[in-house]
Parts: sequence; structure tokens; C-alpha cells
Amino acid sequence: MPRGLPRATLLESLRLATLVPPGTPHVTHGRDPLRSRALLAAFEARYGGRPVLVRGLRRSVLLVLSKRDALRVLSDGDAYAPALEERPFGLPTDVLRPRFIEIAAQEAKELTSGVVDHARVNACWQRVARRCVYGDGAARDEELTRLLAGVTRAGRWRARRRREILSGRYDARIIDHLRRAEPGSLAGLIAETPEAESRGLMQAAYWLMGLGSTAAGLTQTLALLATHPAHRKAARHDPDRLRACLREGLRLWPPVPALSRVTTAETEWYGTALPAGTTVLVPIAAHQRSARLPYANTFAPEIWLDGTAADEWWARPGCDGVHLTLAVGTAFLGAVLRTARPKPVGRLLSPHRPLPHTIDLSRLRVSMRPLRRDPAQG
Repeated sequence: MPRGLPRATLLESLRLATLVPPGTPHVTHGRDPLRSRALLAAFEARYGGRPVLVRGLRRSVLLVLSKRDALRVLSDGDAYAPALEERPFGLPTDVLRPRFIEIAAQEAKELTSGVVDHARVNACWQRVARRCVYGDGAARDEELTRLLAGVTRAGRWRARRRREILSGRYDARIIDHLRRAEPGSLAGLIAETPEAESRGLMQAAYWLMGLGSTAAGLTQTLALLATHPAHRKAARHDPDRLRACLREGLRLWPPVPALSRVTTAETEWYGTALPAGTTVLVPIAAHQRSARLPYANTFAPEIWLDGTAADEWWARPGCDGVHLTLAVGTAFLGAVLRTARPKPVGRLLSPHRPLPHTIDLSRLRVSMRPLRRDPAQG
């Protein structure tokens, strides 16, 4: 195979051009590279897994397709830096875990009856996120969540002026909540940590964004448990298995389908020198649903328990924020399953056929039924 990096054609580049909006560190919902899975699979087969240069609006983007190259990018933080700082935490958040779990259990009670769709799950979970980050005083501040969504959309569509206006309103609202420094919240912890105060606004904004993005994974996991009763029964009595179910729901349809990095110096790839400032894109969703994985398109929580996923770079333990979010999300689902059993509405998901590569959250619905007298009957 000749040295050098293959280059996508103009047509191929246009199909992939909207994956990463300029100035953002992640791909967000609506820009899922699995929508171009046939093209990504063709690249991998044609070029033997070598990364492909894709034409961007201003400069080329390197699309990473192999496990080895993904490890190279994500393990070398000096040469490949996030487009924006991604880990601004650095706080002893473990002390907040019991309180956050309690909040999740309280709010999840709203989802134990009737038909539950993503709108209900999202509204309930965003309330959890606001209470965890800013305290009970922010529980009803739905405008805060709407402003965050507006800022994200404006950035995605490069509406700079609108983003500036919304960001100003959003920041002002955050500052008001931070000033309360409510005990048992992240805002209270920031106030108690002098070295964090200077970055308090950013810390709080990232936490709200990170926690809030898990809503989709919770909806997906709830729908998967509704269609996989054996896993649901086992998970009801086993927090570790329930956590594995949540991780599996996030693997199948990750809230962050791709990550981008920017080279800090000139780097060499297969005989081709890339200048500093080159964007390197790692399509997580495509790696997690790779055809080489026998469980790629099935709901397989056991891979997180028996070591099957341990060798995959995307299954590595995350930062403290990821661990805390998984703990709170597991408690949220656990509180639902302790008093209700979800039953599927519609046939969007099925244990008898491969799961779809993309999912329309608005179509995911489950009907909550009361538990039978014998919980083991599920």
C-alpha cells in the first residue's frame, strides 16, 4: 500500500463536512457520523484503516478510522489538544455523590406511571442537573436550560450575534445561582474551594452541559430495558448491572458521537506532514458500532461486566465527572425500576433484530406498569 494519506473526493467531503462545527470540541446530536456509516465503512475497506483527509471549509480535517490511530490521538494530550478545554472540574465531587443520588431518586418518581417519552425524561433529568449544579433554588429555573440549548444551537449554526446575546443572559443567570452557593450543590463546593472560584462560571456551565446531555442516554436505556425483560429483571436487583445497561445505552447511541482534537505542532501521519492547527476527528459512534465487534448492533450489557469491552479505547474509565454522572444516572433509573416496569410502545426497538444505527428520540416511548407482587417476575 502506498505511503501518504488518502484524500476524500469533493463529494465525499461534502457528505462529511457538517460533522464538526468550527470552534466546538464535540459533534452534537443531529451531526451523527453514523448517518454516513456506509461512507466510513467504504473508507476503511478502501484504505485499510488509514485516516482520511477530508476537505473542510477552511482547511482539511483528518478523519481517524482505526483503533490504533484513535489511541494515538487521545493518549497524547500534548500533541493533540481539545478544541476547547474539556475537563475543567478538578473539584472533590465525591463528597456530593450521596446528595446527587438522593436528588436523582426523588425526581425519578415522576416517571413511574403513564406513558413516558423523551420529553418527560428530559424535563425530569434537567431538573436533576439544575439541582445538582446550583441547588434546590434552581429546580424550577427551566429558562436556564432553555438558554443553554439556545447557546448550543446558535454555536452550531454559527449565528455569532445571537450566541453572544444568549450567552450574556445565560452567564448572568449562572452568576445569580453561584452567588447563592447552596450547600450540597456544585455551586456550594465551588464557593468552598478558593482555587476554583476564578473558573466557577466555566465549571458550572460545563457541569450543567455534561449532566444534561445524559438525558438521551437515559431515555435510550429505559427503552432498551423495556424491550429486553431479562436484562431489566436482572438490573432491578443489581446496581452494577444497571450501570452496565446505562453504559450500553450510551455506547449504542452516544450523546457525543465524535470528538475533535487540534494538533499543537506539526505531526506526521503515514509519511504525510500535517501542520499545527489541523483538526483531527475521531468518530466515536462509528468505532463503538464497528463491524469487527460481534455485539456491535445488539444490547449487550454483559460486555461491561465480563471484561469484553476492557480492551476498547472508548470503554476506558472516564474522568471524575463521567463517573459521577454514571452514578447519578444509575440511581435515577434504579428509582424508576424499583416501583414500575417499563413496557415498549411501538416496535422501534426489538431484541430480535439488529438495533438501528441512529435513533429518533421523539419516537421512543414506554408505558409504565406497576410492579407485580413478585419483583422477580419483572
